[in-house]
Amino acid sequence: MGSTLDGLKGIAVRRGFVEMVLKLPPLPQRKNLIHSLSMDSDELEFEANRLMEGIGQKMRWSFDACLTIAPLTLKINRLKKEKDVILIAHTYQTPDIVYGVADAVGDSYTLSKIARDAPQSVILFSSVRFMAETAKILSPDKTVLHPSPEAGCSLSEGICADDVRELKALHPGVPVACYINTTAAVKAECDVCVTSSNYLSIAENLPGDELIFVPDRLMGQHLKTHLQGKKTVYLHEADCEVHAAFNTSSIQRQRREADKRGIELRVLAHPECDADVLAASDFVGSSERILIEAKRIASEEEAAVMMITECGTAERAMAESEKPIELMGACSMCRHMKRTHLEDILQAIESPRGDQIVEIGKDVIGRARDCLNQMFELAES
Repeated sequence: MGSTLDGLKGIAVRRGFVEMVLKLPPLPQRKNLIHSLSMDSDELEFEANRLMEGIGQKMRWSFDACLTIAPLTLKINRLKKEKDVILIAHTYQTPDIVYGVADAVGDSYTLSKIARDAPQSVILFSSVRFMAETAKILSPDKTVLHPSPEAGCSLSEGICADDVRELKALHPGVPVACYINTTAAVKAECDVCVTSSNYLSIAENLPGDELIFVPDRLMGQHLKTHLQGKKTVYLHEADCEVHAAFNTSSIQRQRREADKRGIELRVLAHPECDADVLAASDFVGSSERILIEAKRIASEEEAAVMMITECGTAERAMAESEKPIELMGACSMCRHMKRTHLEDILQAIESPRGDQIVEIGKDVIGRARDCLNQMFELAES
């Protein structure tokens, strides 16, 4: 299960200074590879300062901590240029990756478009496996590297192509929408792909009064409520182990704490959460939209924010908010997303193993690409 980090009391963030009274995921453990990277001390100090300012958590990611990873980030960024690599990282990756080496950071929808349009010949996706597969589907002629092939996802692993075929047999002729958190083989069996930023609008505009939605049952329940009286929605039983762990009691507890302190609290939740959690929240959206809303609140309102999502979104808010932001509550860590380390990225760029090079059969790529292209067409029309 995702590791719920209770004890998150509050965060006050200012540009260049972070005061924290919270527990976030521990800093990534460095591996022996770092000791073999010898570089000029002035260059390392400059890089350490760049990292410290970018990450924006000076009490955790101190100058010394950033100096430790500086040889890795310098080496990776040089190799990217030499080998024509674009490094794409999901928001849930650790800050040393997000602010140290990533060329693009965002949610699944944003990154899928970046992967599709990237001019580089090599795409390195720092994420879980299905995201790297999506990049290969959209750019089949490019080399796609995934540094941590063992990094899975409870949603993508909770359904297979046979499951989709069975649902289609039970409901012949009914459109099938799959969440992007699925394998290439599952996408190949579906009519359209959706993400947490567009699933409501796409599902509403699909033809007919029935819909098969896979694999997220919790997101599916939210979709059912949204389409009540318009469409009958058939679901599959899988969920995100991170977002399914949240409950309303933590929201109620933080609202009481905010009341005691005489402050407003805005609760921002990801749609992969339980329906009761979404109902108790003030805002529901993808990780990218939660981030944007948190920064808007910090800029325009005198209110604290509780993020009902993975810890990476909170860490990005800490780094990117131009105004002081106070976070209350608890985040939840995705053990799969946190599997990738800088050392894995460096190794994959220098000399990728076979299992780090994403390969998908041409037939599956063709059908899965149709599924993804349908999403782009509907989302951007």
